[in-house]
Amino acid sequence: MCTARSFCVKDAPLSPVTDSIGLRLVILLALLTALDAMAIDMYLPGMPAIAADFGVAYGRIQQTLAIFLAGLAIGQGLYGPVLDRFGRRLPLILGLGIFVAGSLLAAIATSVEWLMAARFLQAIGAAAGLVAPRAIVADSCSLQESARIYSLLMQVMMIAPIVAPLLGGYLLAHGSWRFIFWVLAGLGVIGLVWSIAALPDSLPRAQPVPLSIGNTLSAYARQTRRPVFMAYTLAGGFILGSLFTYISASAFVFTQHFELTATQFSYLFAANSITLVVGGLLSNKALSLWGSPKRITLVGVALHILAGFSLFLLIQADLAGLIAYCVLLGLAIGALGLVFGNLTALTMGDAGKQTGIASALMGVLQYLMSALIGYVVSLAPQDPSLLPLTIATCGCLAALMMVLGSRAKARVADLAAMGLGR
Repeated sequence: MCTARSFCVKDAPLSPVTDSIGLRLVILLALLTALDAMAIDMYLPGMPAIAADFGVAYGRIQQTLAIFLAGLAIGQGLYGPVLDRFGRRLPLILGLGIFVAGSLLAAIATSVEWLMAARFLQAIGAAAGLVAPRAIVADSCSLQESARIYSLLMQVMMIAPIVAPLLGGYLLAHGSWRFIFWVLAGLGVIGLVWSIAALPDSLPRAQPVPLSIGNTLSAYARQTRRPVFMAYTLAGGFILGSLFTYISASAFVFTQHFELTATQFSYLFAANSITLVVGGLLSNKALSLWGSPKRITLVGVALHILAGFSLFLLIQADLAGLIAYCVLLGLAIGALGLVFGNLTALTMGDAGKQTGIASALMGVLQYLMSALIGYVVSLAPQDPSLLPLTIATCGCLAALMMVLGSRAKARVADLAAMGLGR
């Protein structure tokens, strides 16, 4: 059995480098995965200042987040076939270089259009840090153990939403919002140097896939015909849409409606991120007791729906003060700690052999869905009830996809039992 300090390998060792992946490499993978969270969360306290600097409406700056999410989606689609052809290491290093370049361009942006273009480029680079680590874990571990590793990655990664808004608020208190992007460029350089020095390649030598447009389109088409994989992927898309709606809308709710300062919002956002860490710790404990990623995921989704719907009802009854809003919103976000690692493991567990393509397709669909959800929410009248309503709605749709995925898995099992295959 693998542990947090040593990944298990599904079959024979893939290469001498990847027989055992230690804790330091897990932390590196978490740092790479966290770059997108840092790029999102660190500039949240600065969004009002950016809007004022460029003389545009706050909703216009919210769209820079939707642009970033769209870039993450498109970038993941580009990296998938490259990862299955050239391995996990080289494309990831290239992506980190692009992330650094995008961060530098954002730091010197002179217009909101320039900032959007820079954020898009930044996201294309950050996408490599999402696709490659998922593929490395899927290359190496069984379903239950990959759920543990994904949850562990989430625990380390969740330091980003705790630290990022605090760091962003500190930088704003001592200078311009542009400092935020200079710091992001520095973090990208750290990840780049560390990856060059320590990142292995887990792609089995016997499994490189020829890189061509035909092969790529065929591989993506085959992946979309895997009903269990697609159902879980869509469930993850709705959950991610809920999370990013919280990320983009919470600054408005707490600074405009509840009239908190940017620094106060940073502390509150960090506190909610801690609930995600706690949820992840509970998830790992539940895995030890139940050993069922699906059951834990469903519990987390149910709590997410319940908290969001309860907060919506309180707002409609005019009973939701700052404390009630914070507590129920914290419960809704914390419940996702039970969801992310387990749902990722369930999705990648039904991904088939081309884990690079599968990881990319999962990311493309989920981030496109979250970008679309976030964009639609940004167009609606900004009201405190909009956020919990979106949380409850996305949670219900995710639960529906989970049910459909379970039914599809049962049908696949029945076909396999009859000797018809998948």
